[in-house]
Amino acid sequence: MEQKLINEKIIDNKLLIIDENGNKLGPMNKMDAVRLAKERGYDLVLFVPASKTGGLGIAKIVDYGKFAYEQKIKDKQSRKNQNIVRIKEVKVRPQISDHDLRWRANQAINWINDNAQIKFKIQAFGRMGYKPELIQETYDKFINFLGDKAKIITPLKKLTPVLYEATIAKAK
Repeated sequence: MEQKLINEKIIDNKLLIIDENGNKLGPMNKMDAVRLAKERGYDLVLFVPASKTGGLGIAKIVDYGKFAYEQKIKDKQSRKNQNIVRIKEVKVRPQISDHDLRWRANQAINWINDNAQIKFKIQAFGRMGYKPELIQETYDKFINFLGDKAKIITPLKKLTPVLYEATIAKAK
């Protein structure tokens, strides 16, 4: 949560004041607004500084402790609801054996089940870079080993003369 300026810590001298019920009280001197907030048993909190509005800063009369607590709860809830995408990488060569490719596919299935995305990379050095049919065959085998547990987000594409890449995620 971003720290708000309250009461005497507010820098702007002229502020547009909003009361605790959301009613606009209009432009007011900072000291008068702080005094009014204290009389009502609240704090004056600066929400938008004058430097951002180009005119008056916007301040509201609120119970700062309650406001900070509610903001903290909202932030915690939004972090709980966000979906973090983890990306794992599987890097192979076109001449990989079927057993090794199957083992890497099983590892990828475990990562997919843990809600991670897979970046499948094929590195084709030397003459292998000129054999796209071998690269495609390796990719097709890997996809077959994954079966229906995964879906292809981006198909295999050539990034450099020696590097191919595809993105795979969990099938719904």
